[in-house]
Amino acid sequence: MSRNNWTNDKLFERLLNNKSTDTYRDNIKALWSRPEKEVLKKCKELTRSAIPRERRIGIDVLSQLGGMDRPFGAETLALYLRILPKEKDPKVLESLLHAIGHNNTGLENKDIDQLSSLKKHSYAVVRFGLVFALNGIDKPVAIDTLIHLSSDKDTDIRNWATFALGEQISRNNKAIRDALWARVDDQDEDTRLEAVMGLARRKDPRVYDVITRELANGEAGTLLFDAIAVLGSADFLSALEKLQQKSAKDDSIHPSWRLKLQETIDALKS
Repeated sequence: MSRNNWTNDKLFERLLNNKSTDTYRDNIKALWSRPEKEVLKKCKELTRSAIPRERRIGIDVLSQLGGMDRPFGAETLALYLRILPKEKDPKVLESLLHAIGHNNTGLENKDIDQLSSLKKHSYAVVRFGLVFALNGIDKPVAIDTLIHLSSDKDTDIRNWATFALGEQISRNNKAIRDALWARVDDQDEDTRLEAVMGLARRKDPRVYDVITRELANGEAGTLLFDAIAVLGSADFLSALEKLQQKSAKDDSIHPSWRLKLQETIDALKS
């Protein structure tokens, strides 16, 4: 029988008693499609459990209960913010921060202050969760926190914080531009190109030389092409055409990369 036909009790029973993580997400997703008072009540009970795994299950189900409609969104966000100061388990904190990120449009300044206190947490999963919780929040304290996390020692945290600063908010000030500029030489390519994209969106003139350097390296990612398209400068046309010629006989290159390169060339010619 498909799990979509299982009762709520059976889904929760599987989540609580099955030690395997293989079906965890599937069972959580099945409950997301059931925005019922019964599910809400059970999740609230689980968030009060003394067992970290049970608290995490309650949080994970609530995080996207009801899909895009989120009928209990405001209520569950308030719940998350109430339990956040008391939670010490790093894996539960991880779930809690991701859940807040899925419902963060209602965050107020005092809530952001509370969240930002975790920016130096010793566990990387918590700091990464904090990036997700603040993603898209265009408020000074959130931005300051993302700037701090954009220089984190963990590569994934730097990458996602740089993405959040560069592409998920429209604010353009010196602090943001300087934080992005600090990442243009990052050893991680994704982080580096997210910084380039963020600077290109803000028309920072310093980014032209960085793009020229990346193109000369001959290993340009598609995000670099997006940055060039955003700038719309025909100055890059010659380098792009040379890159296209150089890569023409390389069978290892994915077709989507070739398509993006061609689209960028066409955009600059139009």
